[in-house]
Amino acid sequence: MATHNQVRAVGFLREDPIIMNAGESGAEKVMFTIRTIHRDVDNFHGKRFQDLMIFYDGTAMIERMKKLVQFDLVDIKGVFNILTLNKKSHCPACGTMNVKYNGTATFVYPTSLVKINAVREAYEHSIDLPERILETHYMEVSNQVLIIGTVVSDPELLGTEKNPCCRYRLGVDRKYYIKTQGDISADYPWVYSYGQQAEMDYRHLQKGALILVDAFMQYRPVETTITCERCGIDYNFQDQATEFVPYSIEYLNNYKTDEEIAREESIQERLMLNQAKNDIFGEN
Repeated sequence: MATHNQVRAVGFLREDPIIMNAGESGAEKVMFTIRTIHRDVDNFHGKRFQDLMIFYDGTAMIERMKKLVQFDLVDIKGVFNILTLNKKSHCPACGTMNVKYNGTATFVYPTSLVKINAVREAYEHSIDLPERILETHYMEVSNQVLIIGTVVSDPELLGTEKNPCCRYRLGVDRKYYIKTQGDISADYPWVYSYGQQAEMDYRHLQKGALILVDAFMQYRPVETTITCERCGIDYNFQDQATEFVPYSIEYLNNYKTDEEIAREESIQERLMLNQAKNDIFGEN
C-alpha cells in the first residue's frame, strides 16, 4: 500500500488539556480538542466547524503541551491515527455496563506544535469571535489532510441524484513510528466525496487504485445498537464516525480510464441488446 499521511490543523483549544499519568516521567500523555474550519466543498452540507481530537504521548513536546489552556490558538502538523478500542455504555433499563468491541477512534498525533496566540479575550468580547478569526485568517489551512492511499473497498454511490456521495476506504501504510503503537503498521480511513467528485470517483475508482486525496477530517455523530448482556434488550448509544471529505483528488495509478469505461459500457450494451433479442425472439 501507499505511504503518505500529513495533517495540518490550525484551531483553538475547546477546553484545557487532559493530562494522563501526570508526574510520571516518560509516561505522561496529553489529549485535547481544537476547533477548526474547513474550506468550501461543492454539495457538502455538513458542519462548517469541526472539533479534532489531538493525542500525544511522546516526550519532545510534552511540557509545551501541558502548558496549553482553553482558547489557545495553535498550529499543529502531524499524522492521523486510527485505533481499535472497546467502547463502553450503560444499559438504560438495568444499568449494566456493556462493551462494543473493536470500535475505532481517530485522532491527530502531532509532530510539531506552535502556539500562535490566545483568543480568550476575543471569546469574552463575543462568543463567536474566535470562530470568525478562524474563518477570516486560517480557513485555507485550518483543517487539511494529504493522503496517498490505495483503495481497498468497492466504491459505493450514496445520497441522491442531485446530491451524490461516494464512499470508499483507503489503506495507508504508516511512515511515522509511534512507540506506544509499534504493532500498528497501517490505517484505513473512510473517504466520502460529494457532487461531481463523487460521480467521478464512482466511475473511475476500483480496488487497488492509487490516489492522492486533499481533504478535511470530520467526526460525525452516529447511533450504535448494542444488546445488553444482562437483560437482553437492544438500545442505542451515541458513537462517532470519522470521515475524510476531499477538496480534490488526483488519480495516480490502477484506476479506470475513460477508454476502459467506454469499452465496458459498449460490451454491456451489446450484452443487454442480445438478451433483449433472446427475450423477444427466443434463442437461435
